Amino acid sequence: MNQKLILLTLSLLFIIPASQMPPFSKYFRPLQGLHVVKRLPVEMVAGSTYEWQIKFVNPKSKSGYANITLKITEEKTLIGLGEFTVEGTLKAYDNPPREHTYTTITFTETQGGTFQALQTPIEKRFNIITLKISSLPNLMPGTYTFTLTITVQYKD
Repeated sequence: MNQKLILLTLSLLFIIPASQMPPFSKYFRPLQGLHVVKRLPVEMVAGSTYEWQIKFVNPKSKSGYANITLKITEEKTLIGLGEFTVEGTLKAYDNPPREHTYTTITFTETQGGTFQALQTPIEKRFNIITLKISSLPNLMPGTYTFTLTITVQYKD
């Protein structure tokens, strides 16, 4: 078996914590129009890069900040630091389609497989987040779960 070939089974989960809990409702609002534009493939090859796109609506084009966390887990082994890398871009625009703005989202790996981008500014109505997820060529075969959490705090 070619060790560079690895099959990853993905479970894609969206979690929007705290957005509907009363104590946090002053600071967090539910993300409207949240959906996947481009999915990750069910099978992935180690050492490759894949794109995942998520879109959400900022109904009144209110200014705020998005906190984005991607957690990658494997059911039988721990993921070590540096086994994955994540890069991101936020493309935003208002309606009718006006000039698009592009913002680089900088992710920091806080522990093996957990990546965070804090305080990403949002201001436009329509927002598309593109994540580029890469793995090392010697990644162990297994079943990997990718959990994406996005919270938005509006400036009131």
